[in-house]
Amino acid sequence: MKILVHTHTIIKARPLAAQELQSHEKIEVPVGVSFLTSSNIDDLENGHYRMQLNSDLGSGDPNRRDFWYVPKVHVDILQCIAKVKTEGLNFRIFPNPRDSTNIIQKLSLGTFVEIFDGNYINTTLGLWWCGRPICTAEQHQIWSPELQVGWMSSKHLELTDLKVTRGNRGGWFFEGEPGYPPNL
Repeated sequence: MKILVHTHTIIKARPLAAQELQSHEKIEVPVGVSFLTSSNIDDLENGHYRMQLNSDLGSGDPNRRDFWYVPKVHVDILQCIAKVKTEGLNFRIFPNPRDSTNIIQKLSLGTFVEIFDGNYINTTLGLWWCGRPICTAEQHQIWSPELQVGWMSSKHLELTDLKVTRGNRGGWFFEGEPGYPPNL
């Protein structure tokens, strides 16, 4: 999942008011920053999300961590799922199909992938999605500590689901329902 900060906020080592935390337990985050999570986000009753980031943040080794808390009202959670529609899709380090040395692995037909971002390369190569595989066609979870984020040509993917969670400002919006697209 991708966390998008829409209001200047502070991510925290503990789900407390910022003034109750020491300086090494909080990081100011400006509008527009996004984070990738390496697992599901916990929705806490105290107005925070608990998220595990794909990388550690913090000042100095003893203060670095990958689990952080963020106020729900300051972020949106984006989740986009696609399905591989070509057998043996090349999952790449970067979007260049002419370089066979950048292939991470081949994805099987029907594999589900989570999409974080996209990049239009040119008229020949088209749109490429950045993401990671999440489960096989038989819905067996694909997970390992080394699981990488990589690139896939949009020509070989079929988008199946898009969810936007709006913190305490609303709920889930689905394409075609009232309120979609959400007001940012």
